[in-house]
Amino acid sequence: MRELAARRRSYLRAGVWAFMAVVVIIVGWLPIPYFIYGPGAAVSLNDAIAVPGKTPPSGKLYLTDIRLYPGRPIVYAIAAVLPGFEIVKRSDLVPPNVTDRQLNVELVDAMTESQLNAQVVAERAAGLPVRATIVYVVQGTKAKTPAARCFRPADEIVAMDGRPFGTDDDLLRTTALHRAGTAFHLTVKRANRRINVTCQTYDLAGKPRFGVYIQPQTRAIKLPVAVTFNLPDVNGSSAGLMFSLQIYRTLTGADITGGRSIAGTGVLAADGGVSAISGTREKIQAAIRAGATVFLVPVDNYKDIAGTRGIQIIPVRSFSQALHALALQSVPKNKTV
Repeated sequence: MRELAARRRSYLRAGVWAFMAVVVIIVGWLPIPYFIYGPGAAVSLNDAIAVPGKTPPSGKLYLTDIRLYPGRPIVYAIAAVLPGFEIVKRSDLVPPNVTDRQLNVELVDAMTESQLNAQVVAERAAGLPVRATIVYVVQGTKAKTPAARCFRPADEIVAMDGRPFGTDDDLLRTTALHRAGTAFHLTVKRANRRINVTCQTYDLAGKPRFGVYIQPQTRAIKLPVAVTFNLPDVNGSSAGLMFSLQIYRTLTGADITGGRSIAGTGVLAADGGVSAISGTREKIQAAIRAGATVFLVPVDNYKDIAGTRGIQIIPVRSFSQALHALALQSVPKNKTV
């Protein structure tokens, strides 16, 4: 009897421990409204980008990335105590209705867009006859606004008053030039057919707006050089600036690095503008680990890493500004004899 009772107690304890383990696993992996940025890597673009018939000049350019972990209590707890991790509110990055799977799809699409924009900007800067336009993909509309009557999700706004768009901010800039209530004639691609839509703006906090959430995307009509990318598991849009600099220097042979290793980050628009990114602190650490001596960063992110030791930081607003800054630094200093 004692042996049977002891066995039952042993089974009971094992069952309790197993139950607690299951509870810990379930609770530890329940979604919470955060993302975790982890240490990333620096990827040499000499190996990742190929331009037909061309070899990049001396020096190296690196893209920098981060590891993005979903919000889970166990990951949150680890990130809270280990250096090199950053905890970010999910609402700061994505709308509340976007799932992790949808976000991954968006990041893959963003990488494709960054590569296209980089080719447009670099080939145009190299003097090649590039033709490209911008379309605005409708993500959604605000309720009870003109846009709610004019647009549907997945619509592509391709022209205004018969003119295609050339930059990411054409739609916003043009509407801002006219008072609220002005009607605009827009060409919209919906379900593979083009329709004409007349939509007027309304007053939103003192600014003329349609009330539509849009995502600008580049459509290349002519790219003279077929650049190819061979990248590891890296997604998102923040490598656009470094892609464009690598393509440009390979096409032209311009020595913009001065033989140095240069890393950076920045979302690149088709007009060459550079906008903010996420995970700046993690990316500059990846650059330092790779041996880079210079780090290019969007102006809006500079405050996040100002004062970082061991690397020179150059804040930029555009591809042309980054190119100019590097070109100036690569010129040998005159010596006084």
